[in-house]
Amino acid sequence: MTLKRQRFPYTTSAGGDATVYSNGSATKQDAVCAKVYAIAYFPGTTDTGATVTVTCEGTGSKPLLTKSTAGTSNLWFYPRDLVHGVADGAALTGTAGGDRSLPIANGTFKVVIASGGNALSGAVEIYYEE
Repeated sequence: MTLKRQRFPYTTSAGGDATVYSNGSATKQDAVCAKVYAIAYFPGTTDTGATVTVTCEGTGSKPLLTKSTAGTSNLWFYPRDLVHGVADGAALTGTAGGDRSLPIANGTFKVVIASGGNALSGAVEIYYEE
């Protein structure tokens, strides 16, 4: 297994928002088909009230992380999906703390910062295996 990393440096607009796609681009590029292991948030100078949203944009949009009032400390997240039963695709095999699986990302990563303050910067990193 070789983990890969994509870094999403951002600088917020005067309104406090920023949107960054894979490898720091302002447009969709560098699609992946991967298992997501971890997401790191490095707020830099970003305001404490910022909301961080990470998705994978492909044939649909898959949410990977939403953290409101993210704070000003570096944070690590390990997103997981609940697993469905084989006999009934609608039935979950676990609830609180039950079976979990690494989320599958099939498309382009997208990071959105909201309420991050005027012209402030930070970064998000996504760790994944293709």
